Amino acid sequence: MASFAERLRKRAGRLSRAQRQLAEFILQNEPRAAFMTAARLGAAVGVSESTVVRFAIALGYSGYPELQRDLQDQLRARLSAADRLVLAEERGERAETILDTVLRTDMDNIRATLASLPRDRFAEAVSALQRARAIYVVGHRSAAALAHYLGYYLQLMLRNARTLTHAGTALEELMAAGPADVVVAVTFPRYARATAEAFRLAARRGARTVLITDSVVSPLVEDAAIVLPARSESPSFADSLVAPLSVINALITAVALTQPEKVRAALRELEDLWDRQGTYLKEERRSDRIVGPGEAGGDAGP
Repeated sequence: MASFAERLRKRAGRLSRAQRQLAEFILQNEPRAAFMTAARLGAAVGVSESTVVRFAIALGYSGYPELQRDLQDQLRARLSAADRLVLAEERGERAETILDTVLRTDMDNIRATLASLPRDRFAEAVSALQRARAIYVVGHRSAAALAHYLGYYLQLMLRNARTLTHAGTALEELMAAGPADVVVAVTFPRYARATAEAFRLAARRGARTVLITDSVVSPLVEDAAIVLPARSESPSFADSLVAPLSVINALITAVALTQPEKVRAALRELEDLWDRQGTYLKEERRSDRIVGPGEAGGDAGP
């Protein structure tokens, strides 16, 4: 997909004077402009909201929302954490209302992901995982938490998964990957270089590559055989990983459902092991329960 700047270069000669003013304002004020409504952008430039909409269409977008989404996606890939916090302040975010804002944004992210994620690509990813000789899950920085989560459950179920979150050794471990293996990369803006390098190596070695990322214009897409986009927009300096985690949960469950007998057997063995080791707390006898404030003492009854 062509970026805003690329579209502008191709169509600059056909833009009206008002549209050229809009383009100039966006280029000079990109961090602010990316989060302006069409009405606010028009007011800032001194043109009507309908002129803003026509400008987006003149650049080949379906409308202003698509143009705005493009600007935001490109911006998030470059902004530092401090820049993102400044943007949150400029948008008027306040500590008193941020809980509602963040939770609503997370819900919007899940809805957008549900609407846009191709079901056939998801099915291909599930099939690739359940047929793989070995699975490597790669993720760094904040995405390492998601990589750990996915790798943990795939290893429990299939016994052939490895999680690579250490930048210093990921490339070395991926030297064993080949065409019979699957490499899953998890990455979001600002995309970690270590993840990109590992994913590129996996593609060169012929492994089946699955990418969980925020957009189909993610810089790692060119090395991906399968892309699973999950929206990560956030009003904060921290990415929202709620929608990506939902996609990962769906992957885990779908893989389990493709071979339920194998997964059930693996989980039963693990439950026996966990019972012997006392891995999890068991329900305590009532007489052993710690007495809380205001409750009767231990002599009050059975």
